[in-house]
Amino acid sequence: MKDDLKVTMQLMKQELKLSWGSFIGLFLYYSLFTVLFTTGFHAQETRFVGLDLFFLMLFIFGPAWFKPKGLQLQKINGKIFASPSTIMGLHLPIKKQVIVLKSIVQYVIHSFPFQLYMLIMLYLISPDVRNTMELDTYISFAIIWLSFGIYIGFSVLTIDVGSSSNNNNLTIVLSSLLFVAILLLILSFPYFFTYGVVEWTIIIAKKWPYISTLLSISAATVGFFYWKKKLMKQLKQIDYL
Repeated sequence: MKDDLKVTMQLMKQELKLSWGSFIGLFLYYSLFTVLFTTGFHAQETRFVGLDLFFLMLFIFGPAWFKPKGLQLQKINGKIFASPSTIMGLHLPIKKQVIVLKSIVQYVIHSFPFQLYMLIMLYLISPDVRNTMELDTYISFAIIWLSFGIYIGFSVLTIDVGSSSNNNNLTIVLSSLLFVAILLLILSFPYFFTYGVVEWTIIIAKKWPYISTLLSISAATVGFFYWKKKLMKQLKQIDYL
């Protein structure tokens, strides 16, 4: 694993150079939402679900929105869509595990530092947040969301590895239906369960800080190995030629 990580970091040097613009974009993007969250944190009390939607998007899709053009999903041939960095890795004398690990590390570099930055700044500059949660509660709250960014956020990595256009229509339909279902669930959450998603995580962090922290870290660990295995399987099944 240590050798694989070393090879992974060597392969990522050029990609990291291409990513400086995206890092600046991510910093400004998460800074903007930090300001918006500090001014509208208590809007959820009026059953405003915007905070829930933005939190979910930032911890799942946020890193993917600022990818350099050379690393974005592209049509490789008549049937396959994948990230060019994945295809490049397949032509190198390296293990497929390294290709998967590179995708994971790349996602983490584009997500975790900026998500952590947003959560830290949100606590430092927002009196509403500090009045709502003590520091230990907020740490638990932050771990819940950072862990969510792993066991759910890593799902977007399946796009980088590739997909066949033969399944695109079905995938688009199923993805659209799933997106609509999740959106409806989030919109209706405060009405059926009294509070929104973010507010429920605050309540959980307050009542069970240690249990929620332990369960979140456990879920993140399981999620890491699940998505790693899933990506390996996907990489072996797709015919890139």
